Amino acid sequence: MSKTVTIYLKHLRKFAATLMLISGVTHILQLFVYPAEFHVLGAAAFGVVYFIIGILLLGYSRTALWLGAILPSIGGVLGIYRFIFLHPNPFTVFHVAIDLVVIPICIYNLIRKKRSS
Repeated sequence: MSKTVTIYLKHLRKFAATLMLISGVTHILQLFVYPAEFHVLGAAAFGVVYFIIGILLLGYSRTALWLGAILPSIGGVLGIYRFIFLHPNPFTVFHVAIDLVVIPICIYNLIRKKRSS
């Protein structure tokens, strides 16, 4: 893998990590904005997981990339469900948008690194 591609992948991964950290914090902030209903508590739990994934993405673990591809996919689907059927709110739109950026970055990093091995 060329040095330029390596630097590019590193920056993309840091961007995904930053987005996951932001998403983790804003998921938890919902506890202070909305009543403690099951979907708000579930979103806050996802926030803790997302924050951990954000920290892991700052490292070099392939497991972090897998988690960054799979768990936001699940969270994004649940977020869309939440928005349509339970509680439409700006947090959910923001979080699904972050998921739509993080998932392809993690998948791209997984595919790219596999090809170079």
